[in-house]
Amino acid sequence: MSLSLLKRPLARRAALAIVALAAAAGAVTGREKPAIELVETRPARIEAAAAAPLDIDLDKLRSRGEGEALQRDPFARLSFAPPQQAAAVPAAPAAPPLPFRYFGRLTENGKTEVFVMRGDELISVAPGRKIGAQYRVDSIGEQAIAFTYLPMKLKQSMELPN
Repeated sequence: MSLSLLKRPLARRAALAIVALAAAAGAVTGREKPAIELVETRPARIEAAAAAPLDIDLDKLRSRGEGEALQRDPFARLSFAPPQQAAAVPAAPAAPPLPFRYFGRLTENGKTEVFVMRGDELISVAPGRKIGAQYRVDSIGEQAIAFTYLPMKLKQSMELPN
């Protein structure tokens, strides 16, 4: 083969390769250009925040004078428990509520009996009568029955319906 024939197809191949590389480079470089983006600034929001009044008491932020000592120890132990109140004077002892309910009266031959209920138990009461070891009937009137809670010697009364 002759040398001139080898040079021709090589020249053509080289020219085609250069054209292909130039086209590829043109396509790639076209994509590398930065796109223009619209960046929105919001100065109105910042200006509105700057115009809003501050709720800060600036006098509290100023440093204290040399003569003033700090009120708190920064290394003191903190507790989030509610503050303890001073020891209150104990309340006067109170008897438990009366366990009785008024049931009714029965008058026979001029003698009146009064009945109370404790749970399911029907009890006839009279002045001076003890009900168990805890209660004593002191008096029976038209408006109320007076009891004494014996363990604490406290007086209690039960209002009667009219």
